[in-house]
Amino acid sequence: MYDPTILLNFGGTVCFLIAILHIVIIIVGPKAYRYFGAGEELASLAEKHSPIPPLLTAFIAIVLAVFGIYAFSGAGEFARMPMLGPVLLIIGAIFSIRGLILPVQLFNLLKNPHKTETKEIFFSIISLLTGICLLYGTALNWDFIFIS
Repeated sequence: MYDPTILLNFGGTVCFLIAILHIVIIIVGPKAYRYFGAGEELASLAEKHSPIPPLLTAFIAIVLAVFGIYAFSGAGEFARMPMLGPVLLIIGAIFSIRGLILPVQLFNLLKNPHKTETKEIFFSIISLLTGICLLYGTALNWDFIFIS
């Protein structure tokens, strides 16, 4: 029999992996900020050893880890988190909205293949897939998430 919590477990795992990636970005420094599209201003601040890039990136990592905890909580893996249902819907929407830039990126890839970064398309696919898994997993576990 199919276990619908797999979708929420997948979403939680992705959230934790992206949180870990943000910690790696802090460790690697300016090159990682540039590669992952944080912007030249943030990369320059990292080169100057400003505390702003690592603090901002650590904050993002913490938020993503909390997203992961909520996903695992919705799957019944962790203790029940406050406002579980609405928060899972918001997290799923955030990832889905981020992923919805995918059609524009694919159009740009067809139009200007040399100017489109395939890593950005990959990031959008991961975001969209994660968002769909979180939203659909929440729907499939509706009774556990909203009624329990």
